[in-house]
Amino acid sequence: MMNQKKELSSFEIVNKGYLWVNIPSIVIIVAVWFILTAYLEVNGKISAIVGGAIGWIYWEFTIKKWIRWALNNHVNPDRLFKIGKMSLLLWDRRKIDSITREGK
Repeated sequence: MMNQKKELSSFEIVNKGYLWVNIPSIVIIVAVWFILTAYLEVNGKISAIVGGAIGWIYWEFTIKKWIRWALNNHVNPDRLFKIGKMSLLLWDRRKIDSITREGK
């Protein structure tokens, strides 16, 4: 009996990306913006920029984790990029390419 894993569906790949990357990034941006404006009385625009920067930093770390997870589960890099772009998780193929190079 061969131990062969089934191919991940596009839904599973996108779902994992949203749960690990997009949803937490959005929550971070909104939470930082809210805390800075409501409690520390920082200007709304500055709060949004700070929240966006912190959310972007989180995205940078977790998108790499998501890409590694997908590649480790035998998702073709071209398919991963297509799914990532359509689901607004990725917009640049170089992110996948850099992770692929790190693994070699």
